[in-house]
Amino acid sequence: VFPHTDSVLTFGRKKSVSAVRAAFQEDRVIAIFTQKDPRTDGPSEEDLYKVGTIATITQMMDSEGEIHAVVRGQARIKLHEVIAHEPHMIGKVSELVEDRDASSEVVAVANKLSDLFKRAINLGKQAEITTVIKLVSGKADPVELADQVASLLEIKTAKKQELLETASLKDRLKKTLEYLAHEVNVFELERTISSKTQKRFEDQMR
Repeated sequence: VFPHTDSVLTFGRKKSVSAVRAAFQEDRVIAIFTQKDPRTDGPSEEDLYKVGTIATITQMMDSEGEIHAVVRGQARIKLHEVIAHEPHMIGKVSELVEDRDASSEVVAVANKLSDLFKRAINLGKQAEITTVIKLVSGKADPVELADQVASLLEIKTAKKQELLETASLKDRLKKTLEYLAHEVNVFELERTISSKTQKRFEDQMR
């Protein structure tokens, strides 16, 4: 979960369900940290990445022992220690200061990322229409742009975590641009192959 994004999450573990319910009944604020190995059923503090996101639960629905929740990422946070494990994990965290670099280089990279995102959407990349409208309209500032595009990348969780932990806005934008450029290249290659296959088929039918 990245700041400045909305995510739909499903919680099934007893402790996770307890944490979400408790947060929803109080201030709706919850700290989300990713597991290093998703196969670990009962994660301890050592099994979690230390940088996560503080999020607000905007909607919640119970369904056969699971909870489906819409969460809105607010800010990056660092986990200092877990101070309780029952009935769910409670941790001591601190908010990480957001880099608001507004240099001309940052603006230039952000513009490149926005243009490339438009290209990716035109080539078939999937995203929520509200997100697409905001990102292509130029209304998202570089911080929001970097996090929202990063959340939509088709990359492994470890690489997304690396982007979440990248404190420098300039570096985060550049890494996100690099990953998105790879996706666009794949889209274009697939379109070229599809076009050639279609032409070959049409030639055979003549």
